Amino acid sequence: MYFKTIARSIISFITSAVCLSTGAMSAFAAWELSFSRDIDVIGINESITAADEEKELKYEETPIHSLIVSDLSPQIESDIDHAEWSFSEWENCHYIFLPATADSKKLHIDYVCDEGEVFLNGEKVMSGEDTDILSKSDEFKVTTAKSTDCGILKILQSDRGSIFMQSEDTSFDDLYNNRWLTVSAQALMLDAEGNTVYDGNVEKVTSHGNSSWDYSKKKPYNIKLPKKADLFGMGKAKKWVLLSNYLDHSMLRNKITEEMCRAAGMEYTMDSVFIDLYADGAYCGTYQLCEKVQIQKNRVNITDLEEETEKLNENDLKNYIRKVAGADTALDYMENSYKYFDIPNDPEDITGGYLLQLIQWNRYGVKADSGFVTSRGQAVSIEGPEYASKAQVEYIRGFVQDIEDAIYSDTGYNSKGKHYTDYIDLDSLVRAYLVQEISVNIDATFNSFYFWKDSDLKGDGKLHFSPAWDFDLSYNNFNTSRTNSDGNTGWSSSFSNLFAAYFPIHGSSLTTPDSGRPAEGLSWIGRLFKNNDFHYRVADIYFKDFEPFLKKLTGGDSPYLTEMANELSKSAEMNNMLWHTYGGAKYCVFGSSSGETYLESVDIVRKFIEKRTNWLSSLWKNDRSKMGDINYDSEINVADLLMLQKWLHGSGKTVYLENADENGDGVIDVFDLCRLRTEILEIQKDK
Repeated sequence: MYFKTIARSIISFITSAVCLSTGAMSAFAAWELSFSRDIDVIGINESITAADEEKELKYEETPIHSLIVSDLSPQIESDIDHAEWSFSEWENCHYIFLPATADSKKLHIDYVCDEGEVFLNGEKVMSGEDTDILSKSDEFKVTTAKSTDCGILKILQSDRGSIFMQSEDTSFDDLYNNRWLTVSAQALMLDAEGNTVYDGNVEKVTSHGNSSWDYSKKKPYNIKLPKKADLFGMGKAKKWVLLSNYLDHSMLRNKITEEMCRAAGMEYTMDSVFIDLYADGAYCGTYQLCEKVQIQKNRVNITDLEEETEKLNENDLKNYIRKVAGADTALDYMENSYKYFDIPNDPEDITGGYLLQLIQWNRYGVKADSGFVTSRGQAVSIEGPEYASKAQVEYIRGFVQDIEDAIYSDTGYNSKGKHYTDYIDLDSLVRAYLVQEISVNIDATFNSFYFWKDSDLKGDGKLHFSPAWDFDLSYNNFNTSRTNSDGNTGWSSSFSNLFAAYFPIHGSSLTTPDSGRPAEGLSWIGRLFKNNDFHYRVADIYFKDFEPFLKKLTGGDSPYLTEMANELSKSAEMNNMLWHTYGGAKYCVFGSSSGETYLESVDIVRKFIEKRTNWLSSLWKNDRSKMGDINYDSEINVADLLMLQKWLHGSGKTVYLENADENGDGVIDVFDLCRLRTEILEIQKDK
């Protein structure tokens, strides 16, 4: 039975020390877990706690070997809309988890019982027949024809949409136990009203993630459809992700971040919906169906360079030989190295589009098919084109290296005389940083930090930083620290410190002690945070684009986060009965303790974000730039006048409208130049 045999497996890193109460958290601000996400594979402790060993699970084994409820979507004909009863070790009883579409007055029940008929509250239920009995109560005493006590059966029903999948060859149970397997399946996807969203094949179901797979009993999945389909109104695509959010007791940390990115105007925010998942007849819990980060019209809508390259070559791009320059093998992490596919023909324009990801040094070898390592040790995975040619890798590698050289120079200019803002869209990078900083994301620039460049023929010729991805261990859900080469340290468990600004490059001696690596001990963002133009822009964008949403999220009589939790609560209650993701600190995996109820678990997150918002607002309240400070150096002088004058002549860098629009008419023109000149003269006169 799917999940039944593994429901009692315990992860070795679940300890009472991890599950600190929120009241005691500040006392442990400088305490660091021995666990590290640098390690991709961990051992599973098959033993269970003494208390669990002593627990008498009287009703786990009964004469009833299976009990299956079907016809869960009465509006349509289907063979896969069924669910087997589930045993809860915590409640020592069985559950039937019904989707929103089920009509409890007319359900079909099949069972196998060694002792004849089954009775619910004394009423006989015939196997293989329709019945309305489940509409009569939420709880039943289960007995057999021989009066054997089989415990209690509880009925719960969700109000979310649902996904049913039935494997065809390899089972979901097999995939659960071997992440390298692939499952093909039939799928039925329904919205909460019973309307069919998708009915057809799923070409591939595979494991998703690294830590999120290894540390979760409730597994996340990737799914690939045979052709593009619009799932739950999110636009047509083949590839999707089913996040389990097992490590996040609120199940909302990823959704919160998605909503924050959208409110802040971040480009290409991936959409998602919550659903109830059923696989091979087993209820699996509450899942978040997400758009996958990829170059695609409905995702990251930039030039598809891989598609353009495929048109010019006979073979599938992945079948060409992969080669490496600057390292011994494609598995090696080495400064100034890069890897590519020996593809014979390139499009005439190879300036884009590229989808890139900053990645951990120890994942670069196996996770990045194409990629490069900068001179300062920053590993970059080329997500698109996944199979990049030598010319393509050399182009984008050189572009990124020029950016890095400018970032780490004392002036912000590289040896080619170009400023880093000539290469990057500064506002997009600031927004990407703020998402990491506000959420106190333990991965920040280590993993899942995406950025992209469109073709120069279509885009602006700059790097843009989005989409945001992977926030299950953010918002005080895992305790760790990050220290850079300046000696600055940030703690993920504290709301009152900077964190993402103090990241080193992953692969430096700071993250790989005694490695002897020459990698830079300060991340791109950490270095940029020293610059006034970046620092002041952070404050400006924080107060304009982020603070209003954060206050709406956590404050008022009806905080938006609480509303989100209320909408998910019925599905969350079902999920908890299977996985026990709340109920107190003993059920914690990582991070701050679980609440006694689902809403209490969510409120732990709300309170942390509220404190974080108040602290950041206080920290940055005096850092906002001033009208007239066009170059963001905290002074208003002739340098600003010259920059505005050059911009008006079409030869200057970006001028921020907020600081250049002296007369407030929404247009930057010569009148603003004249007013700025007058202001500067008055400042000099006062001196």
